[in-house]
Amino acid sequence: MSLVSKLRLFLVLMLGLALSGAALSVWSAMQADFNLRRLGLANRVYAANLELSNHTYQLFKQFGDALIVGRKEDGELKAQLIRMIRSDIATIRELIGQEIELVGEEEIEELSALSAIELQIERLVAELTAITGDEDVGDIAGNWDRLSRVLDGDTDIDFRKRIDEALAGEAAEVAQTRAEAEAQLAFYRKLSALFAIMALIGAIASYIVLKKNVQARLKALSDGAERLSSGELSHRIDAKGADELAGLARTLNQLSEHVGNREQALRKSNSKLEQKVQDRTQRLEVLLKEVRKTEANRKRLMADVSHELRTPLTVIRGEADIALRGEKEPEEYRQALKMVREAAMHTSRLVDDLLFVARHEAGEARLDVAEADLLEILEPLATGKGTKAAIITSLETATLRCDPGRIRQALLILLENARHYGGDIIEIRVDPSPHGLRIAIEDNGPGLSDADKKSAFERFFRGSNAAERFGDGAGLGLPVAKSIIETHGGTIDLEDRKGGGLRAVMMLPARTKLKAVS
Repeated sequence: MSLVSKLRLFLVLMLGLALSGAALSVWSAMQADFNLRRLGLANRVYAANLELSNHTYQLFKQFGDALIVGRKEDGELKAQLIRMIRSDIATIRELIGQEIELVGEEEIEELSALSAIELQIERLVAELTAITGDEDVGDIAGNWDRLSRVLDGDTDIDFRKRIDEALAGEAAEVAQTRAEAEAQLAFYRKLSALFAIMALIGAIASYIVLKKNVQARLKALSDGAERLSSGELSHRIDAKGADELAGLARTLNQLSEHVGNREQALRKSNSKLEQKVQDRTQRLEVLLKEVRKTEANRKRLMADVSHELRTPLTVIRGEADIALRGEKEPEEYRQALKMVREAAMHTSRLVDDLLFVARHEAGEARLDVAEADLLEILEPLATGKGTKAAIITSLETATLRCDPGRIRQALLILLENARHYGGDIIEIRVDPSPHGLRIAIEDNGPGLSDADKKSAFERFFRGSNAAERFGDGAGLGLPVAKSIIETHGGTIDLEDRKGGGLRAVMMLPARTKLKAVS
Protein backbone atom coordinates (compact mmCIF):
# COMPACT_ATOMS: atom_id res chain seq x y z
CA MET A 1 0.00 0.00 0.00
CA SER A 2 1.35 3.42 -0.92
CA LEU A 3 2.13 6.07 1.67
CA VAL A 4 -0.55 8.35 0.24
CA SER A 5 -3.07 5.52 0.55
CA LYS A 6 -2.03 4.96 4.17
CA LEU A 7 -2.41 8.66 4.92
CA ARG A 8 -5.76 8.70 3.15
CA LEU A 9 -6.89 5.68 5.18
CA PHE A 10 -5.71 7.38 8.37
CA LEU A 11 -7.57 10.57 7.44
CA VAL A 12 -10.68 8.56 6.56
CA LEU A 13 -10.54 6.78 9.94
CA MET A 14 -10.04 10.07 11.78
CA LEU A 15 -12.79 11.70 9.74
CA GLY A 16 -15.05 8.72 10.46
CA LEU A 17 -14.37 9.02 14.16
CA ALA A 18 -14.92 12.78 14.03
CA LEU A 19 -18.17 12.41 12.07
CA SER A 20 -19.30 9.62 14.38
CA GLY A 21 -18.53 11.81 17.39
CA ALA A 22 -20.35 14.72 15.81
CA ALA A 23 -23.30 12.51 14.94
CA LEU A 24 -23.28 11.13 18.48
CA SER A 25 -23.21 14.65 19.87
CA VAL A 26 -26.09 15.75 17.65
CA TRP A 27 -28.06 12.63 18.45
CA SER A 28 -27.35 13.05 22.17
CA ALA A 29 -28.47 16.68 22.01
CA MET A 30 -31.61 15.68 20.16
CA GLN A 31 -32.34 12.92 22.65
CA ALA A 32 -31.64 15.28 25.55
CA ASP A 33 -33.96 17.85 24.03
CA PHE A 34 -36.57 15.15 23.47
CA ASN A 35 -36.29 13.96 27.07
CA LEU A 36 -36.39 17.53 28.37
CA ARG A 37 -39.47 18.29 26.32
CA ARG A 38 -41.11 15.04 27.34
CA LEU A 39 -40.21 15.61 31.02
CA GLY A 40 -41.45 19.17 30.80
CA LEU A 41 -44.74 18.07 29.25
CA ALA A 42 -45.13 15.35 31.88
CA ASN A 43 -44.51 17.90 34.66
CA ARG A 44 -46.95 20.34 33.10
CA VAL A 45 -49.62 17.60 32.73
CA TYR A 46 -49.02 16.58 36.34
CA ALA A 47 -49.28 20.22 37.48
CA ALA A 48 -52.43 20.71 35.40
CA ASN A 49 -53.98 17.59 36.96
CA LEU A 50 -53.13 18.98 40.39
CA GLU A 51 -54.77 22.27 39.44
CA LEU A 52 -57.80 20.37 38.18
CA SER A 53 -58.01 18.40 41.45
CA ASN A 54 -57.71 21.54 43.55
CA HIS A 55 -60.25 23.48 41.53
CA THR A 56 -62.67 20.52 41.61
CA TYR A 57 -62.48 20.13 45.38
CA GLN A 58 -62.91 23.90 45.78
CA LEU A 59 -66.01 23.70 43.62
CA PHE A 60 -67.42 20.80 45.65
CA LYS A 61 -66.68 22.75 48.82
CA GLN A 62 -68.58 25.72 47.47
CA PHE A 63 -71.60 23.50 46.76
CA GLY A 64 -71.42 22.10 50.32
CA ASP A 65 -71.17 25.56 51.85
CA ALA A 66 -74.10 26.70 49.80
CA LEU A 67 -76.33 23.94 51.29
CA ILE A 68 -75.10 24.32 54.85
CA VAL A 69 -74.91 28.11 55.11
CA GLY A 70 -77.36 28.86 52.39
CA ARG A 71 -75.32 31.49 50.60
CA LYS A 72 -76.66 31.68 47.12
CA GLU A 73 -74.53 34.79 46.39
CA ASP A 74 -71.53 32.48 45.80
CA GLY A 75 -72.87 31.46 42.43
CA GLU A 76 -70.44 33.68 40.60
CA LEU A 77 -67.51 31.97 42.38
CA LYS A 78 -68.86 28.54 41.46
CA ALA A 79 -69.18 29.64 37.85
CA GLN A 80 -65.61 30.88 37.90
CA LEU A 81 -64.42 27.57 39.36
CA ILE A 82 -66.34 25.67 36.71
CA ARG A 83 -64.63 27.77 34.00
CA MET A 84 -61.27 27.15 35.64
CA ILE A 85 -61.97 23.39 35.75
CA ARG A 86 -62.94 23.39 32.09
CA SER A 87 -59.81 25.46 31.29
CA ASP A 88 -57.70 22.93 33.23
CA ILE A 89 -59.25 20.09 31.24
CA ALA A 90 -58.59 21.95 27.99
CA THR A 91 -55.00 22.61 29.06
CA ILE A 92 -54.49 18.96 29.99
CA ARG A 93 -55.96 17.86 26.67
CA GLU A 94 -53.68 20.23 24.77
CA LEU A 95 -50.63 19.02 26.68
CA ILE A 96 -51.59 15.36 26.08
CA GLY A 97 -51.91 16.23 22.40
CA GLN A 98 -48.35 17.64 22.45
CA GLU A 99 -47.19 14.43 24.15
CA ILE A 100 -48.85 12.37 21.43
CA GLU A 101 -47.06 14.42 18.78
CA LEU A 102 -43.81 13.97 20.68
CA VAL A 103 -43.85 10.29 21.74
CA GLY A 104 -46.59 8.74 19.65
CA GLU A 105 -49.98 7.15 20.22
CA GLU A 106 -49.05 5.61 23.58
CA GLU A 107 -50.47 8.76 25.26
CA ILE A 108 -53.96 8.32 23.76
CA GLU A 109 -55.09 6.40 26.86
CA GLU A 110 -54.54 9.60 28.87
CA LEU A 111 -57.05 11.33 26.59
CA SER A 112 -59.60 8.60 27.31
CA ALA A 113 -59.01 8.92 31.06
CA LEU A 114 -59.28 12.71 30.77
CA SER A 115 -62.56 12.40 28.88
CA ALA A 116 -63.90 10.13 31.62
CA ILE A 117 -62.87 12.61 34.28
CA GLU A 118 -64.43 15.43 32.30
CA LEU A 119 -67.73 13.55 32.00
CA GLN A 120 -67.62 12.71 35.68
CA ILE A 121 -67.06 16.36 36.59
CA GLU A 122 -69.79 17.58 34.29
CA ARG A 123 -72.22 15.02 35.76
CA LEU A 124 -71.31 15.96 39.32
CA VAL A 125 -71.62 19.67 38.53
CA ALA A 126 -75.00 19.08 37.02
CA GLU A 127 -76.24 17.05 39.99
CA LEU A 128 -74.85 19.50 42.55
CA THR A 129 -76.33 22.40 40.65
CA ALA A 130 -79.70 20.66 40.72
CA ILE A 131 -79.48 20.04 44.44
CA THR A 132 -78.41 23.58 45.30
CA GLY A 133 -80.63 25.28 42.76
CA ASP A 134 -83.78 27.27 43.38
CA GLU A 135 -85.45 24.69 45.70
CA ASP A 136 -86.50 25.54 49.18
CA VAL A 137 -83.60 25.46 51.44
CA GLY A 138 -85.83 24.50 54.30
CA ASP A 139 -85.44 20.89 53.51
CA ILE A 140 -81.83 21.04 54.55
CA ALA A 141 -81.82 17.52 55.88
CA GLY A 142 -83.03 16.04 52.62
CA ASN A 143 -80.74 18.12 50.48
CA TRP A 144 -77.76 17.30 52.69
CA ASP A 145 -78.61 13.66 52.43
CA ARG A 146 -78.66 13.91 48.65
CA LEU A 147 -75.43 15.99 48.63
CA SER A 148 -73.71 13.58 50.98
CA ARG A 149 -74.76 10.65 48.83
CA VAL A 150 -73.41 12.37 45.68
CA LEU A 151 -70.21 13.61 47.26
CA ASP A 152 -69.45 10.55 49.40
CA GLY A 153 -70.43 7.99 46.80
CA ASP A 154 -69.58 9.34 43.36
CA THR A 155 -66.84 11.72 44.29
CA ASP A 156 -64.96 9.53 46.72
CA ILE A 157 -65.32 6.34 44.80
CA ASP A 158 -65.28 7.31 41.12
CA PHE A 159 -63.99 10.82 40.78
CA ARG A 160 -61.27 10.65 43.45
CA LYS A 161 -60.19 7.33 42.03
CA ARG A 162 -59.89 8.78 38.55
CA ILE A 163 -58.12 11.90 39.76
CA ASP A 164 -55.69 9.84 41.86
CA GLU A 165 -55.06 7.50 38.96
CA ALA A 166 -54.37 10.43 36.66
CA LEU A 167 -52.00 12.03 39.16
CA ALA A 168 -50.30 8.70 39.87
CA GLY A 169 -49.97 8.04 36.14
CA GLU A 170 -48.44 11.44 35.46
CA ALA A 171 -46.12 11.06 38.46
CA ALA A 172 -45.07 7.65 37.21
CA GLU A 173 -44.57 9.07 33.69
CA VAL A 174 -42.48 11.91 35.14
CA ALA A 175 -40.38 9.41 37.09
CA GLN A 176 -40.06 7.09 34.07
CA THR A 177 -39.08 9.96 31.78
CA ARG A 178 -36.52 11.17 34.29
CA ALA A 179 -35.14 7.63 34.66
CA GLU A 180 -34.97 7.17 30.86
CA ALA A 181 -33.22 10.54 30.52
CA GLU A 182 -30.70 9.60 33.18
CA ALA A 183 -30.17 6.17 31.58
CA GLN A 184 -29.66 7.74 28.16
CA LEU A 185 -27.29 10.30 29.66
CA ALA A 186 -25.26 7.49 31.24
CA PHE A 187 -25.29 5.63 27.91
CA TYR A 188 -24.09 8.77 26.11
CA ARG A 189 -21.31 9.16 28.63
CA LYS A 190 -20.18 5.57 28.12
CA LEU A 191 -20.43 5.93 24.33
CA SER A 192 -18.48 9.19 24.45
CA ALA A 193 -15.84 7.54 26.60
CA LEU A 194 -15.71 4.64 24.11
CA PHE A 195 -15.28 7.03 21.20
CA ALA A 196 -12.60 8.91 23.11
CA ILE A 197 -10.76 5.64 23.82
CA MET A 198 -11.12 4.58 20.19
CA ALA A 199 -9.82 7.95 18.99
CA LEU A 200 -6.90 7.74 21.42
CA ILE A 201 -6.08 4.18 20.34
CA GLY A 202 -6.40 5.20 16.67
CA ALA A 203 -4.16 8.20 17.20
CA ILE A 204 -1.53 6.13 19.06
CA ALA A 205 -1.67 3.34 16.45
CA SER A 206 -1.43 5.87 13.62
CA TYR A 207 1.51 7.54 15.31
CA ILE A 208 3.28 4.20 15.75
CA VAL A 209 2.56 3.15 12.15
CA LEU A 210 3.61 6.50 10.73
CA LYS A 211 6.73 6.56 12.88
CA LYS A 212 7.64 3.06 11.78
CA ASN A 213 6.76 3.54 8.13
CA VAL A 214 7.73 7.17 7.65
CA GLN A 215 10.18 8.46 10.25
CA ALA A 216 12.51 5.45 10.27
CA ARG A 217 12.43 5.12 6.50
CA LEU A 218 12.96 8.85 6.00
CA LYS A 219 16.00 8.59 8.24
CA ALA A 220 17.22 5.62 6.20
CA LEU A 221 16.70 7.64 3.02
CA SER A 222 18.51 10.64 4.48
CA ASP A 223 21.44 8.52 5.71
CA GLY A 224 21.60 6.68 2.38
CA ALA A 225 21.56 9.95 0.42
CA GLU A 226 24.39 11.33 2.59
CA ARG A 227 26.45 8.17 2.05
CA LEU A 228 25.82 8.30 -1.69
CA SER A 229 26.74 11.99 -1.79
CA SER A 230 29.98 11.17 0.07
CA GLY A 231 30.96 8.74 -2.69
CA GLU A 232 29.79 5.37 -1.31
CA LEU A 233 28.11 4.40 -4.59
CA SER A 234 28.05 0.73 -3.59
CA HIS A 235 25.67 1.49 -0.70
CA ARG A 236 22.05 0.46 -1.28
CA ILE A 237 19.03 1.79 0.59
CA ASP A 238 16.43 -0.68 1.84
CA ALA A 239 13.64 -0.47 -0.75
CA LYS A 240 11.13 -2.96 0.64
CA GLY A 241 7.47 -2.15 0.10
CA ALA A 242 5.37 -0.62 -2.65
CA ASP A 243 4.83 2.92 -1.39
CA GLU A 244 6.37 6.21 -2.47
CA LEU A 245 9.29 5.98 -0.02
CA ALA A 246 10.22 2.55 -1.38
CA GLY A 247 9.96 3.96 -4.91
CA LEU A 248 12.21 6.86 -3.93
CA ALA A 249 14.70 4.42 -2.38
CA ARG A 250 14.69 2.33 -5.57
CA THR A 251 15.19 5.49 -7.63
CA LEU A 252 18.16 6.52 -5.47
CA ASN A 253 19.60 2.99 -5.76
CA GLN A 254 19.19 3.08 -9.54
CA LEU A 255 20.75 6.53 -9.63
CA SER A 256 23.73 5.39 -7.57
CA GLU A 257 24.09 2.30 -9.75
CA HIS A 258 23.90 4.44 -12.88
CA VAL A 259 26.44 6.91 -11.48
CA GLY A 260 28.65 4.01 -10.41
CA ASN A 261 28.45 2.47 -13.88
CA ARG A 262 29.19 5.84 -15.45
CA GLU A 263 32.11 6.36 -13.09
CA GLN A 264 33.40 2.87 -13.81
CA ALA A 265 32.95 3.49 -17.53
CA LEU A 266 34.81 6.79 -17.17
CA ARG A 267 37.59 5.03 -15.30
CA LYS A 268 37.81 2.39 -18.00
CA SER A 269 37.68 5.09 -20.65
CA ASN A 270 40.40 7.05 -18.87
CA SER A 271 42.42 3.88 -18.48
CA LYS A 272 41.96 3.09 -22.18
CA LEU A 273 42.78 6.68 -23.04
CA GLU A 274 45.88 6.58 -20.87
CA GLN A 275 46.82 3.27 -22.46
CA LYS A 276 46.22 4.75 -25.92
CA VAL A 277 48.29 7.80 -25.00
CA GLN A 278 50.99 5.53 -23.67
CA ASP A 279 50.83 3.35 -26.80
CA ARG A 280 50.84 6.42 -29.00
CA THR A 281 53.77 7.80 -27.04
CA GLN A 282 55.59 4.52 -27.47
CA ARG A 283 54.75 4.55 -31.18
CA LEU A 284 55.96 8.10 -31.44
CA GLU A 285 59.14 7.12 -29.63
CA VAL A 286 59.53 4.19 -32.00
CA LEU A 287 58.83 6.46 -34.96
CA LEU A 288 61.27 8.98 -33.57
CA LYS A 289 63.86 6.25 -33.21
CA GLU A 290 63.08 5.12 -36.75
CA VAL A 291 63.34 8.68 -38.00
CA ARG A 292 66.64 9.08 -36.22
CA LYS A 293 67.72 5.69 -37.52
CA THR A 294 66.55 6.60 -41.00
CA GLU A 295 68.40 9.87 -40.82
CA ALA A 296 71.46 8.01 -39.61
CA ASN A 297 71.01 5.46 -42.41
CA ARG A 298 70.58 8.27 -44.88
CA LYS A 299 73.80 9.86 -43.77
CA ARG A 300 75.47 6.46 -43.71
CA LEU A 301 73.97 5.67 -47.12
CA MET A 302 75.32 8.84 -48.56
CA ALA A 303 78.71 8.12 -47.05
CA ASP A 304 78.65 4.44 -48.10
CA VAL A 305 77.34 5.22 -51.59
CA SER A 306 80.04 7.84 -51.96
CA HIS A 307 82.57 5.35 -50.72
CA GLU A 308 81.27 2.49 -52.86
CA LEU A 309 81.00 4.62 -55.97
CA ARG A 310 84.42 6.20 -55.43
CA THR A 311 86.24 2.91 -56.16
CA PRO A 312 84.59 2.07 -59.52
CA LEU A 313 84.63 5.70 -60.55
CA THR A 314 88.33 5.88 -59.63
CA VAL A 315 88.94 2.72 -61.70
CA ILE A 316 87.03 4.18 -64.62
CA ARG A 317 88.87 7.48 -64.36
CA GLY A 318 92.26 5.78 -63.92
CA GLU A 319 91.83 3.43 -66.85
CA ALA A 320 90.63 6.30 -68.99
CA ASP A 321 93.64 8.37 -68.03
CA ILE A 322 95.96 5.47 -68.79
CA ALA A 323 94.30 4.90 -72.14
CA LEU A 324 94.61 8.58 -73.05
CA ARG A 325 98.34 8.76 -72.31
CA GLY A 326 100.12 8.35 -75.54
CA GLU A 327 99.58 5.76 -78.14
CA LYS A 328 99.12 2.17 -77.04
CA GLU A 329 98.51 -1.15 -78.55
CA PRO A 330 94.89 -2.16 -79.30
CA GLU A 331 95.14 -4.91 -76.70
CA GLU A 332 95.92 -2.33 -74.03
CA TYR A 333 92.91 -0.24 -75.10
CA ARG A 334 90.68 -3.33 -74.95
CA GLN A 335 91.97 -4.18 -71.48
CA ALA A 336 91.30 -0.61 -70.31
CA LEU A 337 87.82 -0.65 -71.78
CA LYS A 338 87.16 -4.03 -70.14
CA MET A 339 88.13 -2.66 -66.75
CA VAL A 340 85.96 0.39 -67.36
CA ARG A 341 83.07 -1.85 -68.37
CA GLU A 342 83.37 -4.04 -65.25
CA ALA A 343 83.56 -0.97 -63.02
CA ALA A 344 80.49 0.50 -64.73
CA MET A 345 78.59 -2.80 -64.37
CA HIS A 346 79.48 -2.96 -60.67
CA THR A 347 78.32 0.61 -60.26
CA SER A 348 75.10 -0.15 -62.16
CA ARG A 349 74.38 -3.19 -59.98
CA LEU A 350 75.06 -1.17 -56.87
CA VAL A 351 72.75 1.62 -57.98
CA ASP A 352 70.07 -0.87 -59.09
CA ASP A 353 70.15 -2.65 -55.72
CA LEU A 354 69.93 0.63 -53.83
CA LEU A 355 67.06 1.79 -56.01
CA PHE A 356 65.11 -1.47 -55.48
CA VAL A 357 65.59 -1.30 -51.72
CA ALA A 358 64.51 2.35 -51.67
CA ARG A 359 61.41 1.59 -53.78
CA HIS A 360 60.53 -1.34 -51.50
CA GLU A 361 60.78 0.86 -48.43
CA ALA A 362 58.57 3.44 -50.18
CA GLY A 363 56.08 0.74 -51.17
CA GLU A 364 56.68 1.35 -54.86
CA ALA A 365 58.68 -1.73 -55.90
CA ARG A 366 57.50 -3.44 -59.10
CA LEU A 367 57.82 -7.07 -60.22
CA ASP A 368 57.62 -8.84 -63.55
CA VAL A 369 55.45 -11.77 -62.47
CA ALA A 370 55.25 -15.08 -64.32
CA GLU A 371 54.78 -18.78 -63.64
CA ALA A 372 58.10 -20.32 -62.55
CA ASP A 373 59.37 -23.56 -61.06
CA LEU A 374 61.51 -22.76 -58.04
CA LEU A 375 63.44 -26.06 -58.40
CA GLU A 376 64.50 -25.12 -61.91
CA ILE A 377 65.78 -21.78 -60.58
CA LEU A 378 67.69 -23.45 -57.75
CA GLU A 379 69.43 -26.23 -59.71
CA PRO A 380 71.98 -24.04 -61.61
CA LEU A 381 72.55 -21.91 -58.53
CA ALA A 382 73.27 -24.95 -56.35
CA THR A 383 75.90 -26.26 -58.77
CA GLY A 384 77.53 -22.91 -59.39
CA LYS A 385 81.05 -21.80 -58.53
CA GLY A 386 82.45 -22.73 -55.19
CA THR A 387 80.87 -25.14 -52.76
CA LYS A 388 78.03 -27.24 -54.13
CA ALA A 389 74.70 -27.01 -52.30
CA ALA A 390 72.41 -30.03 -51.86
CA ILE A 391 68.70 -29.55 -52.68
CA ILE A 392 66.47 -31.55 -50.29
CA THR A 393 62.76 -31.69 -51.13
CA SER A 394 59.86 -34.09 -51.52
CA LEU A 395 58.34 -32.01 -54.31
CA GLU A 396 58.69 -32.80 -57.99
CA THR A 397 57.78 -29.23 -58.94
CA ALA A 398 57.56 -26.06 -56.91
CA THR A 399 55.51 -23.71 -59.06
CA LEU A 400 55.13 -20.06 -58.05
CA ARG A 401 53.77 -16.90 -59.57
CA CYS A 402 56.73 -14.61 -58.99
CA ASP A 403 59.39 -12.47 -60.60
CA PRO A 404 61.89 -15.21 -61.56
CA GLY A 405 64.79 -12.80 -61.97
CA ARG A 406 64.36 -11.21 -58.56
CA ILE A 407 63.79 -14.60 -56.85
CA ARG A 408 66.99 -15.89 -58.52
CA GLN A 409 68.82 -12.78 -57.25
CA ALA A 410 67.61 -13.32 -53.67
CA LEU A 411 68.52 -17.03 -53.70
CA LEU A 412 71.92 -16.24 -55.18
CA ILE A 413 72.61 -13.67 -52.46
CA LEU A 414 71.79 -16.21 -49.73
CA LEU A 415 73.87 -18.95 -51.39
CA GLU A 416 76.84 -16.59 -51.91
CA ASN A 417 76.67 -15.58 -48.23
CA ALA A 418 76.59 -19.26 -47.22
CA ARG A 419 79.56 -20.04 -49.48
CA HIS A 420 81.61 -17.05 -48.37
CA TYR A 421 80.80 -16.89 -44.65
CA GLY A 422 79.49 -20.40 -43.87
CA GLY A 423 80.99 -23.84 -43.69
CA ASP A 424 81.72 -26.48 -46.29
CA ILE A 425 78.26 -28.06 -46.10
CA ILE A 426 75.30 -26.17 -47.64
CA GLU A 427 71.75 -27.57 -47.85
CA ILE A 428 68.70 -26.14 -49.56
CA ARG A 429 65.39 -27.44 -48.19
CA VAL A 430 62.15 -26.79 -50.11
CA ASP A 431 58.94 -27.77 -48.34
CA PRO A 432 55.29 -26.94 -48.90
CA SER A 433 53.63 -24.44 -46.48
CA PRO A 434 49.93 -23.68 -45.89
CA HIS A 435 50.06 -20.72 -48.28
CA GLY A 436 53.03 -21.48 -50.55
CA LEU A 437 56.60 -22.71 -50.11
CA ARG A 438 59.19 -22.72 -47.34
CA ILE A 439 62.82 -22.42 -48.51
CA ALA A 440 65.63 -22.88 -45.98
CA ILE A 441 69.31 -22.39 -46.91
CA GLU A 442 71.57 -23.54 -44.11
CA ASP A 443 75.29 -24.09 -43.57
CA ASN A 444 77.55 -25.48 -40.86
CA GLY A 445 79.66 -22.36 -40.51
CA PRO A 446 80.29 -20.19 -37.45
CA GLY A 447 76.91 -18.53 -37.76
CA LEU A 448 76.01 -15.08 -36.39
CA SER A 449 75.57 -13.65 -32.95
CA ASP A 450 72.15 -12.53 -31.80
CA ALA A 451 73.12 -8.87 -32.22
CA ASP A 452 74.40 -9.53 -35.77
CA LYS A 453 71.20 -11.40 -36.66
CA LYS A 454 69.09 -8.40 -35.56
CA SER A 455 71.13 -5.98 -37.71
CA ALA A 456 71.88 -8.28 -40.64
CA PHE A 457 69.12 -6.84 -42.86
CA GLU A 458 70.18 -3.22 -42.37
CA ARG A 459 71.81 -1.53 -45.37
CA PHE A 460 75.61 -1.61 -45.48
CA PHE A 461 75.81 -3.65 -42.26
CA ARG A 462 78.51 -6.28 -42.25
CA GLY A 463 78.79 -8.78 -39.44
CA SER A 464 81.99 -9.38 -37.56
CA ASN A 465 82.44 -12.68 -39.40
CA ALA A 466 82.23 -11.05 -42.83
CA ALA A 467 84.33 -8.06 -41.90
CA GLU A 468 87.11 -10.25 -40.53
CA ARG A 469 87.23 -12.81 -43.35
CA PHE A 470 86.47 -10.64 -46.38
CA GLY A 471 87.29 -7.02 -47.02
CA ASP A 472 85.14 -6.71 -50.10
CA GLY A 473 81.38 -6.31 -50.01
CA ALA A 474 79.04 -3.37 -49.59
CA GLY A 475 76.64 -4.91 -47.06
CA LEU A 476 73.63 -4.71 -49.44
CA GLY A 477 73.07 -8.42 -50.07
CA LEU A 478 70.69 -9.34 -47.26
CA PRO A 479 68.75 -6.00 -47.41
CA VAL A 480 68.20 -6.60 -51.16
CA ALA A 481 67.11 -10.22 -50.54
CA LYS A 482 64.75 -9.09 -47.78
CA SER A 483 63.24 -6.42 -50.05
CA ILE A 484 62.70 -8.97 -52.84
CA ILE A 485 61.03 -11.54 -50.56
CA GLU A 486 58.81 -8.99 -48.82
CA THR A 487 57.81 -7.43 -52.17
CA HIS A 488 56.53 -10.88 -53.13
CA GLY A 489 54.45 -10.93 -49.90
CA GLY A 490 56.76 -13.34 -48.08
CA THR A 491 59.05 -13.24 -45.08
CA ILE A 492 62.72 -13.96 -44.43
CA ASP A 493 64.49 -14.64 -41.16
CA LEU A 494 67.82 -15.88 -39.86
CA GLU A 495 67.97 -18.75 -37.35
CA ASP A 496 70.65 -20.77 -35.61
CA ARG A 497 71.10 -24.17 -37.21
CA LYS A 498 70.85 -27.17 -34.90
CA GLY A 499 74.37 -28.49 -34.51
CA GLY A 500 75.94 -25.12 -35.40
CA GLY A 501 75.76 -22.86 -38.36
CA LEU A 502 73.13 -20.48 -39.78
CA ARG A 503 69.79 -21.03 -41.46
CA ALA A 504 68.06 -18.48 -43.70
CA VAL A 505 64.35 -19.28 -43.90
CA MET A 506 62.08 -17.78 -46.58
CA MET A 507 58.29 -18.11 -46.76
CA LEU A 508 56.95 -17.39 -50.24
CA PRO A 509 53.25 -17.30 -51.10
CA ALA A 510 52.00 -19.27 -54.06
CA ARG A 511 50.73 -16.04 -55.62
CA THR A 512 52.27 -12.61 -55.33
CA LYS A 513 50.04 -9.70 -54.28
CA LEU A 514 48.63 -7.74 -57.22
CA LYS A 515 49.88 -4.37 -55.97
CA ALA A 516 53.48 -5.66 -56.28
CA VAL A 517 52.96 -6.80 -59.85
CA SER A 518 54.13 -4.64 -62.74
